[in-house]
Amino acid sequence: MESFNFSRTAVTNNLDTTTDFDKAAQSEQPEAEVFFRGTVTRITYRNRESGFGVLRAEADPGIDPYSRGPLSQSTLVGVLPADLAAGASIIARGQWQTHPKFGRQFKAWSLTEADPTGVDAIAKYLGSGAVKGFGPTLAQRVVEAFGENTLKVLDETPEKLIDVPGIGEKKLSEIIAAWQQKRNLREVLLFFQNHGISLALGQRIYNAYGDRAIEKVSDNPYLLAREVWGIGFQTADRIASALGVDPASPERMAAGVAFALNQAADDGHCYLPRSELVERAGKLLQVSDPAPLERGVTDAMLRGELTADGDYLYAPPLYQAETHLARDLAARAGREQACPKPIASHLVQAACEHAVLTEQSGEGPKVIRLSEQQQHAVRLAADHRLLVITGGPGCGKTTLLRTLARLFRQAGLETKLAAPTGRAAQRMAEVCGMPASTIHRLLKYDPMRRDFSHNEDDPLELDALIIDESSMIDVPLAASLLAAVPPDARLVIVGDADQLPSVGPGLFLGDVLRLDVIPRICLTTLFRRADESSITGIAHQINSGLVPSIPEPDGETRSDAYFLPVQDSESAAQLIERLVTEQIPKKFGLRGSDITVLTPMNQGPLGVVALNQRLQKRMVPHLPGSPQVHVGELSLRCGDRVCQRVNNYQLHANGVFNGDQGTIIGVDLEERCVFVELWDGRE
Repeated sequence: MESFNFSRTAVTNNLDTTTDFDKAAQSEQPEAEVFFRGTVTRITYRNRESGFGVLRAEADPGIDPYSRGPLSQSTLVGVLPADLAAGASIIARGQWQTHPKFGRQFKAWSLTEADPTGVDAIAKYLGSGAVKGFGPTLAQRVVEAFGENTLKVLDETPEKLIDVPGIGEKKLSEIIAAWQQKRNLREVLLFFQNHGISLALGQRIYNAYGDRAIEKVSDNPYLLAREVWGIGFQTADRIASALGVDPASPERMAAGVAFALNQAADDGHCYLPRSELVERAGKLLQVSDPAPLERGVTDAMLRGELTADGDYLYAPPLYQAETHLARDLAARAGREQACPKPIASHLVQAACEHAVLTEQSGEGPKVIRLSEQQQHAVRLAADHRLLVITGGPGCGKTTLLRTLARLFRQAGLETKLAAPTGRAAQRMAEVCGMPASTIHRLLKYDPMRRDFSHNEDDPLELDALIIDESSMIDVPLAASLLAAVPPDARLVIVGDADQLPSVGPGLFLGDVLRLDVIPRICLTTLFRRADESSITGIAHQINSGLVPSIPEPDGETRSDAYFLPVQDSESAAQLIERLVTEQIPKKFGLRGSDITVLTPMNQGPLGVVALNQRLQKRMVPHLPGSPQVHVGELSLRCGDRVCQRVNNYQLHANGVFNGDQGTIIGVDLEERCVFVELWDGRE
């Protein structure tokens, strides 16, 4: 078997999803540090991911210097304990502040739940729903029975509650379990706070490990980077330092090495040579001596965090994906037996000589004869289980894709079409005249298991599968896809290796094209039609290393692509603003939603952030009183066009995928979220 590796480099970006409330304490004038003690009356906002929240509370007498009477409420902002509920007593440390938007509030640097004092407070707390099993009536009975010793009874002798009317064995077990969970959480959070670990992180750790949180983290805090969502190596390293872990400990070396390899995967690499991994880990850990780092590599391998293939080191899931993918491709390419469902030669010949070029309404189908390259591709697809088709824009990939889909259906083959993104799948369905889906939808991704339902044990029911835009497929997805395709099925992979690469690790299409054992067709003939955009020719010139011939607007030259020279970045930004908001809509009768601005950078006056802010002011201005939420440096409002940056399988029954675009149609200030109508009409 011929072995091969998949590697490349990609650029990824992260978004800051803080909201107005999350930013509420960033622009105020601080006062002296003070303590707040009181009783929670309402949780008005809580971000479950960050732990940040806003609550209303009745301050104890003399606590709130701005109180307007015994029934007045104080507003507190900060990280809230996960189980905090109305009725709970709290102690907070922080500052009073006046926020320009939200007014007077207490910014809590730390906020913890305290035991209520006095029988009335205890009864109100237990009856508020803060402790499962209690209601207002039962809480009052328990307090009448044990008075101010109620909490002590719950801590030390909870079995005494069985004597209270309304509490049987089942109710007693429920109350004991709920109370113990609250006490354990408080103990864990107090331990972490005493070691400088924030309440938000402490809660996340507790959610992962439960009552064993202190034990697990004390034993090896670097497990957090692997086992707790949202905690990376740097955070685990800070926690380890707070717990007094030796910076030269073997656990730190092994964790740093594994993290450096994961960083490489984020950059698109499936593996790193051992020497390069040691070098990267050394910079990350600020360790110059390679000896402990080499031991860290060995320890990580022994723990199953690294897999070695000679001198190359992989994260185990990527090694498995690449290995399985290589074996699958080699097996499909090497099968010499005829396909179990042969396609009649007369159908193949007819497909070559009478291919449908267009089927536009009102025009009817336009039939053409395929080029020699395209005919060769049709014959290869008919006779082989695996075929890769590549070529630049305008070289006939779409015509060939449509022809193969029609041929397979005419031959009675159960045929499926799929692409990495929803947009690509929609376009595929339009040109082929049959349904197409995303690869994730085809394989039936299960968000609960974080895996696909279809695999080699439960393969897809099909005879032929055509995949388009395959340059965007990463190695793990390619491995999952091929594992689910029956060995005897025909698989046609279509894509342009010079177009968008995958966001994830690996250069699947590019590496496959370098393998001589895999049948492939590279379409090179450029089909130019009178109604075709000149952008196709420009793209080929650039791809060939030539300076493209793009006319400047002179009032006479007619083209659909112009080069507009400017003196500096600000002039370019002003020109873009005029083109998008005035000239293009007026000239062509287009709406703003019909225009897209492409820029190769994120920062700077011509970057994504600056241009989005500039265009938003003109096209979707913020009206006084209208709702909006913040995403990084941007504000999201109704009417804004947005693009999904990562795959998310919880947002919609069919999932929302990287590249999906839509328009904001609603903003929920209470939940701090937006409602989006996607490009395909889904909401």
